[in-house]
Amino acid sequence: MKHHLCHISDIDEQACKEFSLKTKSGTLDLFIIRKDGQFFAYKNSCPHTGASLNWQQDQFLDLKKALIQCSIHNALFEIDSGYCVVGPCSGSTLEEIDILTDNDQLYCQT
Repeated sequence: MKHHLCHISDIDEQACKEFSLKTKSGTLDLFIIRKDGQFFAYKNSCPHTGASLNWQQDQFLDLKKALIQCSIHNALFEIDSGYCVVGPCSGSTLEEIDILTDNDQLYCQT
C-alpha cells in the first residue's frame, strides 16, 4: 500500500520529520532526513534496545547535524546508510524504509 507522507518542501535541508503509519501489520513509526537534496528514511527503532531514536519530536540528529543520534545511549549512525559508527550497537544498521517521490510528494510503500 502506498502512503502519502508529505510535500518534499516540508522537510528542510539537514532536517528530519517523523511519521506514524497504520499498516496491515500494525503501526510503523519512521523518520525521514533530507541531506544534500536526498531523502533517507528509517524505522524509528534503535537496533540495540528497540526504543525510539528521537529525544523530541522530529529531533534525530546530533548537534552538528552530521549523524543520527540515539536519545537513549547516544549511539551514532550515518545518515546515508544507517550504519552505527559509535555505541553499543556498533556495526548494526537502522532498518531502511523505502520511500519514493512523485510530483514533489513523498510516499512510503508498505
